[in-house]
Amino acid sequence: MIIPTSDRIGPQRLNPDDTLEATAKQAPMTPDQNHFPARQTTPAARTPSLPGHFRSLIATLSGKGAQEGYLAAADQAVISASNFIATIILARGISPTELGVYGVGFTALRLVRSLQEGLVIQPLNVFGAALDESEFRPYAASASLIQLGLALGTSALAAFGGWLLSALGNDTAGPALFALWFSFLWWQLQEHIRRMLYTRSAVFHALVNTVIANAVRLLLLIWWASRAELSGTGGLHAIGWGSLAALAPGLWLTRKAWAVKPHNLIETWKRNWGFGRWIVGSSLANWLAVEFYPILTAGMISFAAAGAYRALQNLVAPVHLLLRAIDTFLTPRAARLYEQNGLPALGRTLKLIYLAGGVPILGLLSLAMLFPGQLLEALYGETYLAYKDGIALMALFYALLFTYSPLQTAFKATRTSRPIFIANLAAITVMFSVGIWAILRWGVYGTIVGQGLNALVVSLILWTSWLREKSRGSRSQT
Repeated sequence: MIIPTSDRIGPQRLNPDDTLEATAKQAPMTPDQNHFPARQTTPAARTPSLPGHFRSLIATLSGKGAQEGYLAAADQAVISASNFIATIILARGISPTELGVYGVGFTALRLVRSLQEGLVIQPLNVFGAALDESEFRPYAASASLIQLGLALGTSALAAFGGWLLSALGNDTAGPALFALWFSFLWWQLQEHIRRMLYTRSAVFHALVNTVIANAVRLLLLIWWASRAELSGTGGLHAIGWGSLAALAPGLWLTRKAWAVKPHNLIETWKRNWGFGRWIVGSSLANWLAVEFYPILTAGMISFAAAGAYRALQNLVAPVHLLLRAIDTFLTPRAARLYEQNGLPALGRTLKLIYLAGGVPILGLLSLAMLFPGQLLEALYGETYLAYKDGIALMALFYALLFTYSPLQTAFKATRTSRPIFIANLAAITVMFSVGIWAILRWGVYGTIVGQGLNALVVSLILWTSWLREKSRGSRSQT
């Protein structure tokens, strides 16, 4: 994993003072931000030439700070590989309808993650990473109580919604939604512990926790497959069981971060909500703009169509490895660069991110486009071979997703979420107009076309905002 740095700051070990969280008290984000907050910067270094970028990249790869970057990349690789393998196991052992149930449930899990990120995870990172152990323990304890309440609440909603749909006669969506209560509960708690380890710079322990959760998950799927007991809801239950298995060692690894007496719960909630409400809004908008399409497909066409979509997406899903690694690990470092050196340093970091991530991502997408039929048959047999023409559309969608995903890291580093929110609102408008028409017109292919169009809209708005701010910053320096 690459940890880009400016020319003035060499690779270092990530510690709590390196993070975006350490700067939260200096310039808190407000909902009125229309542009990047001003920063006191040191004289900017001259923009390096292309060979200079490669030298920076090599230095980054060989520095001490790269070690935790590699661990973070390995952590995301385990998650991405497990999702990939789990989908293959399920696709080969269950019907397209059952795979659709799993795919829609997995998408719902991403919705819960969006809530968790804004209400608990990011506030914990922002406020917690800058605290010493004596201050962190009571705050972490109160934040964990909020997380427990969120997990219990979403689990109860899933159970009630599933029961209600089943009582009304929906024997597909009802059981699928009901099955999510188990995953919602244990996955959120385990993810909270895992991300707390990141907050305290224990990346290796986070990796170990991820390995435990996903090993149990995959072993369960393999066992059920050998007994011909696989199902879409079983795939969702496996996520919950894996998370539950990893929760106990995770609690042990974070035992020094707990306090018997938590911080005032109401104050913690107000603090978290004050910072995280715009993150929640942006995350939910992004989920609607990108993730909601498979659910629309299941509702407007069938769960079998959603299953075909999931099978196609799985071929290029490893792209999420780099995108999630950037979001999870590099945001704090980008924030530190911006805080100390301003927008030019952040711009150079962004170039390195695109340079380092573009080669493997474009290579993977090209491979999928060149051999769509062979890959589908090798992974799933002949079940989804009729959808091979959709691989090119899926690769285009993921290429567009890559054009703006690292840019979102830059906006987060500046604590400026408004452009992200506006871009996703525009994409949602496109989804509920052109996107729905595309699904009705072309089915599964229309789903992918709609997602690609949404990604294009978000990319255009974010890049326009970024270039405008760079231009404004250049004029202010002259």
